Amino acid sequence: MNSILFYFNSMTPAGGIERVIATLANKFVQFMDVTILVKDKAYSHYPLDERVKIISLDNEIKFNMYSKLDRVLEAGKNFIGSQQKLKRFLKDNQFDYYYIAHPLNALEFHFARGIDKSVIVTEHGGVDAYNKVYKKIKKWLYPKAKCYSVPTKTDTEIYRKMGFNTIYIPHFKSQLRYEKAALENKIALSVGRMTEAKRQWILIDLWDRIVNHHNIKDWKLHIVGDGNLKETYIKKIKDLNLESYVEILPPKKEVEDYYKEASLFLLTSQSEGFGMVILEAMSFGLPCVSYDCPSGPRDMVENGKTGYLVPFDNFEELEKSTIELLRNPGKVKEFGENALEASNNWSDEFILEKWRDILN
Repeated sequence: MNSILFYFNSMTPAGGIERVIATLANKFVQFMDVTILVKDKAYSHYPLDERVKIISLDNEIKFNMYSKLDRVLEAGKNFIGSQQKLKRFLKDNQFDYYYIAHPLNALEFHFARGIDKSVIVTEHGGVDAYNKVYKKIKKWLYPKAKCYSVPTKTDTEIYRKMGFNTIYIPHFKSQLRYEKAALENKIALSVGRMTEAKRQWILIDLWDRIVNHHNIKDWKLHIVGDGNLKETYIKKIKDLNLESYVEILPPKKEVEDYYKEASLFLLTSQSEGFGMVILEAMSFGLPCVSYDCPSGPRDMVENGKTGYLVPFDNFEELEKSTIELLRNPGKVKEFGENALEASNNWSDEFILEKWRDILN
């Protein structure tokens, strides 16, 4: 039986890439030995099959999100320690395949062992999600790998034109307990890390308009997540006197509870490599209003059918589209049914076969 090692910083956060890795590991363990190697504690926020092994390098990276200089210094220090520990680990433990999901991890792996045709590199962020240094690392190292797995059609074509050996493989649907949301609660939901890329402040500004300009006060906005901007958002909500209308909720393993209670899903990210939360929301029968950011949402949201795909950063159109649903429960139901139907056409079997071809 073949074996594969997933190498990633941490499986502790409740983020999209961590959910993707957990889901892949649980799928792959059906036909190969699977090990996940992390830098911090050997723990996954998302459930793992008991056959999946998770091991720690014991070299946790701790970023000070309030100082860019501190983050750069910590990244350099952690890089040296990680590649040294990784080199020792790989010398004692060999695998048939290696799965890497971040440019910095790829660089560590390259200095520890070398990127070759046993390595699969993958993407979660959009094509413009990384800084210049990370982009140079990708351009240098990724062509050395067996293949570059990209989950969106738009980015796949962009990388192919750049000369990468790119394969389009969308992500598996998350392993949640899906059931159709009743769409009876007047709750709009957003799920994601509270970071600059996710831009939940736009949603708070949106809700300020909805409540104080359009006088729609029977709907609530629930923002689920954690991150360096959390306290900023709490203060913004308070300053705008929106405490009765906007609530920040913590991430939890039973994320299904949040989806089932909602009637609408919102996304205002700067970029989304795939947008796992959109597929999750649609799988609960939630209509989605999303900016048409690069590049995942356009693969899933059909404008005017499963929700609204809003021209990127057009706040007026975002406001108009959201209010259209808040004031039209019939359209919420119609779009929700369409979203659920579209999610049911998502073929995990097709995705699994593509991975089987890669992994022999």
